[in-house]
Amino acid sequence: MPYGPKWRKARKTITDFLKDEEVDKLMVLQDAESSQMMYELFSDPGNYHDYILRYFGAIIMLSVFGTRGKDFDDKGKIKQFFDCQAEWAAMLDQGAVPPFDVFPFLQYVPDAMTPWRGWKQRASALKKKQNGLYHDLFDEAKTRIEQGKGEDSFVASLIRNNMKEGYSDVELEYIAGFLMEGGSDTTAGAFETFVLAMAAYPDIQKEAQAEIDSVFGEDGVCSKKLKEANLPYLKACFLETLRWRPGFPLAIPHATTQDDVYQGNHIPAHTTILMNIWAISHDPDEYEDPDSFKPERFVNSTFGVNGSDERFKDGISDQSRRLTYGFGAGRRVCAGQRMAENSMLMTMSKLLWCFDIVPGERMPDTNVQTAFKDAILTGPKLFDVSFELRSEERRDVLVAEWNKADAWLRRFE
Repeated sequence: MPYGPKWRKARKTITDFLKDEEVDKLMVLQDAESSQMMYELFSDPGNYHDYILRYFGAIIMLSVFGTRGKDFDDKGKIKQFFDCQAEWAAMLDQGAVPPFDVFPFLQYVPDAMTPWRGWKQRASALKKKQNGLYHDLFDEAKTRIEQGKGEDSFVASLIRNNMKEGYSDVELEYIAGFLMEGGSDTTAGAFETFVLAMAAYPDIQKEAQAEIDSVFGEDGVCSKKLKEANLPYLKACFLETLRWRPGFPLAIPHATTQDDVYQGNHIPAHTTILMNIWAISHDPDEYEDPDSFKPERFVNSTFGVNGSDERFKDGISDQSRRLTYGFGAGRRVCAGQRMAENSMLMTMSKLLWCFDIVPGERMPDTNVQTAFKDAILTGPKLFDVSFELRSEERRDVLVAEWNKADAWLRRFE
């Protein structure tokens, strides 16, 4: 959607829901859902990938639609959503569709004569599938709201405010669906990257566990304690995860709506613009040994940059710089950054409190060329790892927390 009144209205609708004080209220949901994920990893660690997807999808579905996503099976809405996301991501890959922006004449070439045969049909089928999913989720949410359930969800807020905003039903469905798209597979990929880093860097894992133990003791992690907790090293692990292996190495492509000039360079209207997050995050002039996972860089420096770089030593000398570019930058920076951070820190702290993350027979591959998916939205390929309980007492806490969370979450079924 181009920048303008329509975009600003939709953006305001989303940012109002994602204000810090509103997002922090959702930590109780993240607490309960993460307790389910810990139990799933304890019960069936080999399917860790599915359980991570389920958790991050369930958090968004619960907060947006007020509906629980308990299972990750073929009939469930979360699985359907991630299937759509996988198809969408595949269509964004380089070479998947005709490069009309580079070679406009291709739009006049018959589809049957190009290497992209059938792409329009695939896109149309995906659109139909996606429309149907969002419509069903929205209708189910409306029914639940009429029954007095899910009244704190984003959809409930949309419906309450629609008299003022004047959205069509289809627009309401897509605004809700947009939140699902923006807050699930991106954070799931980041969390899997964190798990990979913990398996590959056991000394860092131990230091993070020591910090978590000093704050939470033997009682376990909960949302109330986490809100008040000071966990600088774990927060540094979070920032380093986004820097080390960014999920969107080239961000989401954007385009100029008019001619522009930047640092003396003329940029014509309708030019595709990419933000090279990978290059920004791996500049050796700013990040010592950039291909290594080093959370301490964010403990020693506000922005994680080399100590010799005087520009950033005071942390405020460059007002345009961001702690992380993992959420983008500019007007279209991710509105859900606070929610993603809360969700990540909740699961990171619970995971390391419950388990030692142990690699398989061989140390895990962390090479970006061989260990990560080659796609516009990347993340680790499946890797061999086990989740070993740190003690029998912590197992008892894990099971008790899962039973309590399951009982509480049933109200959303």
